[in-house]
Amino acid sequence: MAEPLYAEVAVIAGGRAAGTFTYAVPQGTAVERGMAVVVPWRNRFAAGIVMSVGATPAVENPKEIVRVLRETPLLDRARLELAAWMSARYLAPIADCVALFLPPGAPRRAAADAARIADLLPRPKPPAMQLRPALAPDDLELAIREWPRSKRSRTAELLVLLARGVWTLRAARRILGGPAALEGWTSPLVRRDGDVYVLAVTAAEALDVADSMRRTVAERHRTAMLRELADRGPLDEATLRAATGATPADVEQLEHGGWIERIAAPPPDPQAPVDAPVLTPAQSAAAAEIIEAMERAAASRRAGASESAAFLLHGVTGSGKTEVYLAAAERALAGGGRVLVLVPEIALAPQTVRRFEARFPGQVAVQHSQLRPAEAREAWRGVAEGEVPILVGARSALFAPLADLSLIIVDEAHEWTYKQSDPSPRYDARDAARELARLAGAVIVFGTATPPVAMHRDAPDGCLRPLVLPDRVRSDPAAPAGFSAAAEPPIDVVDLREELRAGNRSAISRTLDAALSDAIEQGEQALLFLNRRGAGAVVCRACGGAVECGRCAIAMTAHGSGAWLECHGCGARRAAPRRCPSCGDPRLRAMRFGTEQLEAEVRGRWPGIGVARWDRDTARAPGGHERILDEFAGGRARVLVGTQMIAKGLDLPSVTVAGVINADLALRAPDFTAAERAFQLITQVAGRAGRGERGGRVIVQTYSPDHPAIVAAAARDYDGFAEAELRARARFDYPPFGRLALLRCSHNSPATADELAEGMAEQLRHERQYLPSPPEVLGPMPAHPQRLRGMHRRQIVLRGSDPTPLLQRVTLDRRWTLDIDPASIA
Repeated sequence: MAEPLYAEVAVIAGGRAAGTFTYAVPQGTAVERGMAVVVPWRNRFAAGIVMSVGATPAVENPKEIVRVLRETPLLDRARLELAAWMSARYLAPIADCVALFLPPGAPRRAAADAARIADLLPRPKPPAMQLRPALAPDDLELAIREWPRSKRSRTAELLVLLARGVWTLRAARRILGGPAALEGWTSPLVRRDGDVYVLAVTAAEALDVADSMRRTVAERHRTAMLRELADRGPLDEATLRAATGATPADVEQLEHGGWIERIAAPPPDPQAPVDAPVLTPAQSAAAAEIIEAMERAAASRRAGASESAAFLLHGVTGSGKTEVYLAAAERALAGGGRVLVLVPEIALAPQTVRRFEARFPGQVAVQHSQLRPAEAREAWRGVAEGEVPILVGARSALFAPLADLSLIIVDEAHEWTYKQSDPSPRYDARDAARELARLAGAVIVFGTATPPVAMHRDAPDGCLRPLVLPDRVRSDPAAPAGFSAAAEPPIDVVDLREELRAGNRSAISRTLDAALSDAIEQGEQALLFLNRRGAGAVVCRACGGAVECGRCAIAMTAHGSGAWLECHGCGARRAAPRRCPSCGDPRLRAMRFGTEQLEAEVRGRWPGIGVARWDRDTARAPGGHERILDEFAGGRARVLVGTQMIAKGLDLPSVTVAGVINADLALRAPDFTAAERAFQLITQVAGRAGRGERGGRVIVQTYSPDHPAIVAAAARDYDGFAEAELRARARFDYPPFGRLALLRCSHNSPATADELAEGMAEQLRHERQYLPSPPEVLGPMPAHPQRLRGMHRRQIVLRGSDPTPLLQRVTLDRRWTLDIDPASIA
């Protein structure tokens, strides 16, 4: 008898268990690391992933695995190790980390029936089929005319006969199908007069009604399908239904009745790929370095090792970073490798997919959270079975089953949306992608015009190899090199204090008003960007200064009616000052202004022009991002008003004016990253303008025109800004010099929330004494917002050295959430 084996399983049951659980492997069952299994869980069943297999159980008398879901592992070695790395780095339950790698729609909770969990894996894709008539062409039209009539159609026939005169009850029964057919039959169009039926309306009215009743909706659908197939030949079901409005039930009835039949679809005609343009010298040099690293990594994989490389592709907006990605992807595919392309927002996925699909037709899949369940499962299956070698998606695409991974591209790598905030695990997709590249022996490229300052610091140390694209270019077939240089648009800074002094109370300055009027008159387009982060900061209308916390050097936020201010960095409170602490002016105001008000102001100022608004509310519906972008790109809207979405890598050649309505909203966000985000947003918004032949201009409105971030952005001085920002962060031990952890508790009672937070802060401060270099404990303080969905929220920040040893000394129950390396502490 074989020696018994035991598996450590990450059980995906929706609980908060941190580790794995031991299960016995049934005799005669082959179980390996990474396999998906069904295990008993309390009085139910749950899915799980086998993390390890050994001969020694961790507990006595473990229960047995119920079922192995497939014979091969669902997670390979690299992804198992990535899940373990994420669990350790973010102090998240291993089951939460493993669950990220499961197919879309897989159960995340325990179920009463093990058979339900057997649907964990998508079924194999059926062969492509088409529909065609099962009748000979000569018989098809006759069959359509003699289609079996429903009772509704026979009623219409009776109306036609009655229109020609009275009809006996016996004859009516024969027409409608016997005595049973007339049982309970009534109609406002017909009345019974003794043994005969007569019309209660005119003959003309009866004939009109009869014409509309001759066929039911289903009958009309089926007739339309037969005619469509007769006219166009065999079609796939989706095309046929879209052309006729038919339902799946209509198709099924035709097929079961022998009217149509399924045949194997011919292979699709290969689409000619778009030719690659001639690369600029800077693009060629960057692509060559990436390709060389990929070839070394491939040789290392063949030798059984795992060499990887990481690059920072720092290119100004419009410098052609995507062409470098495409050149590297082409070489990866030629060597039999796969490519993963991460984008920060769902809004960017369609645009990126189009670029890659044009170069690699039929070889691109997409994955993000707004796909319909069937689309998400099909994309996952296609990637798992190796049908598509390129996957484009938001951060969740990182966990797709791409084997033979050769290249990872992280586009717009500065974006904070790569950080998962809820639910657990609260990971940073950029860090996780870098770890996956290391584990898989792949090359990773971070592309951005405004690198995070932490990446800027890493590059000179060799952790990231810098590649620079310093110039904006434009494709130009008429030019000898195939491209021409394109100037970046000038950035004009408007002092909103001067606007107030001139009596302009509008959100649109006189300079921006003139630029918009000129663009609209010339038939051009414009973007107006309004950031909502930072709403609530108190700013002086005279000097532009904000009321800041002395301990954290970040703007304090007005709470309640604005009578008191709170620092979201350390929790310090103070009464709202009556006068500006810097200049003594009484004109202090909390900044509150939204996209709806801005849209209304634009429509009022320029009536009759198309205005589109792109924010979380307008893009909430499935396909909302693509719909708004298509509306603007198609010229149906002349002005696009929006939040962060409009600053993220969009290529819109008709945009000649880009306006930042109030740069202070980003600049005064209650967070240590406020200056960096303001610099990035201004630079990215500026990059949307002037991509076409007409050029463009950028107008930045602010109460703080002398702020270092504004000055650096207007001068496009990234290096100077990054060095100054790093010096400022070093003084307060902020990342990248220290690490952060954010603990938040929630309770429906504000007193209990305060008690929980105070108790945890006291416990953390007590445990610090047992560690050699513990992080600083800041708070507790109200979270932002203080109340969410009826729950009062408090938070504690750990700042400084690695927070893991300190956090491992305390216990967090369900009322607490933990975010390691948060993108923001506001």
